[in-house]
Amino acid sequence: MKFIYPEFLVALLLIGIPILIHFLHFKRYKTVYFSQVNFLKAVKEESRKKNNLKQLLILLCRILTVAALVFIFSQPYFPANKEAKNLAQKLVAIYVDNSFSMKQEGNQGILLEQAKSRAMEIAQSYGPATRFLLIDNQQQPESRQILSQSQLISKLGSIHESPVQLPLSQIHQSLSNRLQKQGAKAEKNIYLISDFQSYATDLNVFIKDTSIYTYLIPLTGQSTNNLLIDSCWFETPGHKKNREEILSVRIQNQSSQSYQNVPVRLKINDTIKAINNLSIEPEATEEIQLTYKNNQAGIHRGLVELDDYPIVYDNHYYFSYTVHSKNRVLAIAQPNDLTNSKLEALFKADENIDFETIAVNKIQVSQFKNYQCIYLLNLENLSSGLISSLKQFVEQGGSLAVFPGINSQLSSYNQLFASLNAVQLIAGDSTQLRMEKVNYKHLLFDKVFLHEKQDLELPRVSYSFRTSTNSRSLETSLVEFNNRQPAVSEFQAGSGRLYQFNFPLDDEKTNFTQQAIFVPLIYNIALNSFAPQDIQYEIKNDLVLNLSFNEAQRPTNTQTLLLDNGKQQFRIPVINQLNNQLRIDPGQAIQQAGFYDLYSNEHQLRTLAFNYSREESRSSTQNAQQLNQVLSTLNNPNITTIEGGNNDFVQQLLIANEGTQLWKIFLFLALFFLAMEVLISRFWEMIFKR
Repeated sequence: MKFIYPEFLVALLLIGIPILIHFLHFKRYKTVYFSQVNFLKAVKEESRKKNNLKQLLILLCRILTVAALVFIFSQPYFPANKEAKNLAQKLVAIYVDNSFSMKQEGNQGILLEQAKSRAMEIAQSYGPATRFLLIDNQQQPESRQILSQSQLISKLGSIHESPVQLPLSQIHQSLSNRLQKQGAKAEKNIYLISDFQSYATDLNVFIKDTSIYTYLIPLTGQSTNNLLIDSCWFETPGHKKNREEILSVRIQNQSSQSYQNVPVRLKINDTIKAINNLSIEPEATEEIQLTYKNNQAGIHRGLVELDDYPIVYDNHYYFSYTVHSKNRVLAIAQPNDLTNSKLEALFKADENIDFETIAVNKIQVSQFKNYQCIYLLNLENLSSGLISSLKQFVEQGGSLAVFPGINSQLSSYNQLFASLNAVQLIAGDSTQLRMEKVNYKHLLFDKVFLHEKQDLELPRVSYSFRTSTNSRSLETSLVEFNNRQPAVSEFQAGSGRLYQFNFPLDDEKTNFTQQAIFVPLIYNIALNSFAPQDIQYEIKNDLVLNLSFNEAQRPTNTQTLLLDNGKQQFRIPVINQLNNQLRIDPGQAIQQAGFYDLYSNEHQLRTLAFNYSREESRSSTQNAQQLNQVLSTLNNPNITTIEGGNNDFVQQLLIANEGTQLWKIFLFLALFFLAMEVLISRFWEMIFKR
């Protein structure tokens, strides 16, 4: 048995007071004479023995009462652990979960406020010499500081909700490392106060450390109905002026009730573009589509929103993208080859396409990054430098359309195709073939024809290339010959696309340029050649942005960029910059969802959209019983659970931290001995008369 306040044991000397009273309490007797007293001698002896016994019992009750009272103030306990924690120095680390889920209402108020209250009670349960660490999900640099009790209580008031939720194992490991650095021989305790979201509660990966005791303090919120916008995406990757956009929106119902005719609004640049009413069943997921047009080029800020209470942080979804006025297209052909005249006629004076043509012996591969689409027209041979540059062009988001020539060296083409994980060309074939099957559902043919025409006249070829199969390639067939060989195929490579034409663009070998599919196929390849755009980013602590820029947008040599959301400005360090790729690290600057303008030397590069994570909206929580079930399988005695929502939290804290408290038992004993003294004093004579 141990004592929390052993200094009170000195008060056991007070036992001498009832003993002293006992010996100083001499009762005076008055002598009464009788004529015959011999018959009273036996009675006298018997009464004296009874009185002495009575006084001794009363003395014993008083001694035991005083002793019990002293033990009450000394706070005796049985240590919770086999090794008594008797080290003089104490280090205590407290984690307060301040994620959005902690904004829920609990039985004793908002969970975050309840967590801060529990942290304060933990701090007050330790002596003034205890040293503390306090962290939340943001893990600011100042959280590494050692705090006194008063400093910790003061700092609790500065903790506010954060969009970030870190894995519990990461929190625990971070605190363990800091405690070990602060004192190897100190008594070390960790308190984790949270609602223990299931996706972040990874107790199974906690690293065992027998020198540190960990206490899990779960707080349970009330069940709340919630309707949330899970995600948004576009049907097509690019965005053009005056073209119809289709935005898909996924909405989840995290409740047991259905919703009917909930309006979902779409705003583009603060103007309402579309409204769709949503009806959704309990615990269901629905996808709706919002359709609109981009009326102008430039940066577009999009916002999808709905009304749902009381959880509101997941009712808005921000996104942004850039509508380019024109796509730059380059055609590379052999010198004096007039094949490119067909493409010049197609793209001439087109407001959406800026078309250029160049001979293969005059190309500058360093300029490829300025184009969105490149056509290779009947080139005889591809140099290794050209192959390397084209591979990089496609992987960074460009579109490449390849027409091999009759006299082409297939080995050089196959080297390019292999680098882009496409199929190989085996040999030329002079068999007369007709294009037979068109993939009308593909983006390039979408809404080009009113319906799939069975009598549509398709091109014929008198020379084509047979291809091998590649199980690793992600091939999408656009047009097939009547012998089931592909005529035109699409391959995804990195962020871009390769369009492989298995016939030459030669009017003597094919009537392709004279048929109906020529214009939509060639034109849409150029029109849908867009650099990849991430329309939104999720807020998190380790967020790193990889941004692509064309030549006009590319920032000048700089070490930092500026993020501005209209309320605050942040200097963002540039990690590295290579050609048209930029990697930046916002750190923990982004804490609020919304739009942030990115500047380089007062020149706006683009607008970035940030959203809160939806993980907490989708995740369930774990209570003390569920946590104990998990702990029972881990065989880690240094981790225990304290129910954080009970009114007797302080008592549970003392039991968990110090052991089994015994002061209530001694309080009962003190009252019992007092009652016995009263009973003996008042009813002694009555008992012996009987």
